[in-house]
Amino acid sequence: MTVPTVPRTSEHRPLEGEGWLTAQVRPAGSFGREDVGRLRALLDALSACASLVVLDLGAARLRSGRAAAAIDEAAARLEGRGGCLLCINADDEARGRLGACTHAVVVGAGEPVPVAVG
Repeated sequence: MTVPTVPRTSEHRPLEGEGWLTAQVRPAGSFGREDVGRLRALLDALSACASLVVLDLGAARLRSGRAAAAIDEAAARLEGRGGCLLCINADDEARGRLGACTHAVVVGAGEPVPVAVG
C-alpha cells in the first residue's frame, strides 16, 4: 500500500520563530442533529487557535450531514490560515458523510495517514 502525500508549501509551514499548536480530539458517542452545536463550538474554538486539528473518529458515529458540514467549515478556516483538519479512524458511515468535504482530510481506520513532503 502506498502512503499518500500532501504537498508542502511555504504557506503550510509556520513562519520563522513561530511554533505549531496541534490539538487532538476524540469525540465519543453518536453525533446527530441535536449534538452538532457542541461539536461546532469545539471545532470553532480549535480552528481559531490551532495549526493542526486531529479529529479521531474511532469512537464516534456521525449521524448527521450537519456534523460533516461543521467539520468541513472548521477545516476551511484552518486551511485559510495554512493549517489542516485531519479526520482519522473514520468508519464507512463517517467517510460517506464526510465524502463531500472539500477541506478536511479524511483517513479511514487502518489507512496510512498522509505525510507532508518537500
